[in-house]
Amino acid sequence: MKRKSVDWILASAVTGLLIMGLIMVFSASSMIAKFEFGNLMFFFQRQILWGAISLISMVAFSKIDYRIFKRHGLPLILMLSSILLLAGLFGFGAYSHGARRWYNLKLMRFQPSELAKLSVIIYTSYYLSAKESRLKDWKKGLLPLITLIGLTVLLIYPQPDLSTSLMILLLAGLLVFVSPVPLKHLAGVALAAVPFAIFALVRNPYQWGRIHSWWVALHNPANAAYQLKQSLIGLGRGGIVGHGLGQSVQKFLFLPDSHTDFIFSIVGEEFGFLGASVILILFLLIFFRGISITRNVHDKFGRYLALGITLNIVLYAFINAGVVSALLPTTGLPMPFFSYGGSSLLFLSVATGILLNISRHTGSEVESIMENNQTRELFSKKIVISAE
Repeated sequence: MKRKSVDWILASAVTGLLIMGLIMVFSASSMIAKFEFGNLMFFFQRQILWGAISLISMVAFSKIDYRIFKRHGLPLILMLSSILLLAGLFGFGAYSHGARRWYNLKLMRFQPSELAKLSVIIYTSYYLSAKESRLKDWKKGLLPLITLIGLTVLLIYPQPDLSTSLMILLLAGLLVFVSPVPLKHLAGVALAAVPFAIFALVRNPYQWGRIHSWWVALHNPANAAYQLKQSLIGLGRGGIVGHGLGQSVQKFLFLPDSHTDFIFSIVGEEFGFLGASVILILFLLIFFRGISITRNVHDKFGRYLALGITLNIVLYAFINAGVVSALLPTTGLPMPFFSYGGSSLLFLSVATGILLNISRHTGSEVESIMENNQTRELFSKKIVISAE
């Protein structure tokens, strides 16, 4: 069977977001770059380099058969490499803004948690598809998987990076949920994790502070914490159509992290409700194309992998938008393809390239139809059970 071309709707949406993201990094970062480094282009020059590398990587991985990621022990190699790199941060990581999350590579910084996130998606997809016959056995099925994922999370959390830790658990949990793993096993793991989640919050008063700030902002925006208040001011100032590219006031050092976690507020200020809506619609388009690929790919590994990558992109986008608009507590999660940061952009692009390659293997083969029907039936049963 001749392979299809990539999903050009998905490719166009991602490329459009990447280009718009580069433009917004320049606009949002220019003032902080001038203030800290005396160069308006400081952050943009680095992001444009990462953008070029990321675009090349996306094209390259869209041409590599995604099934190679389940061969030659590659899923386990990726996981173990991520664990080693995360462990190495405690001795060799660069300390910045109260966290030790990066390796300094002279010209750029590398954040291994971004590699770990993609590795977890690949490894979980491989494990659930290759070990399906064991998944109903607790000791031989779910336990080995959560042990490796748990070790990864335990290395990310102390950086500190609670948000990425929780997102990795969420992504892996959603993949396990749609697998044949018994719901009682999944529920047991979730209940066992509750004390650890409480401990993580209690141990770090800063996290409680974020939740309290969000609660205050939700009920009375006028009393919100400084960063949230400035974010809401930016969104409100933008109105329906915004003030135009480069015309943000909040980027003049009023809004902290205006070029990273809160860049979406600058988007709303410069392009208004309509501009922000266009971006969210593009992410929704990615979601629907990703789900379509998930439903129609020929093998189970590809199905899990496509779903994991799609959820990774879209959940991050809507959580970030929720944080910026004070609908969710501050998390520190970036806006995909927009927030300044090379590692995030690179691994998002690699993941998107893999998803594009998976789209080349969708079709109507008999085996694909049968497997799709089985998966949909299983998923429907789980939804009914959980609803009861």
